[in-house]
Amino acid sequence: MMRIPASLLLVLLAAGCSSTPGDRAFYEGLRQDNARRQYEPGRDISREPPPPSFDAYEKERQRLREDKVR
Repeated sequence: MMRIPASLLLVLLAAGCSSTPGDRAFYEGLRQDNARRQYEPGRDISREPPPPSFDAYEKERQRLREDKVR
């Protein structure tokens, strides 16, 4: 009886760890918004470097996950 809720919980946890197409859109939207804000009037002259692309971000996430497992 306890197998079904436990299995469902594991599936939901695994689904929460994977990236979806919506993750890419959300990340890129934040990245573009931050880049736009840097050039608003009244902002400091020193500009922050642009954040990495979603692909670079996802690759770093995978690397950190693998390091954590080891």
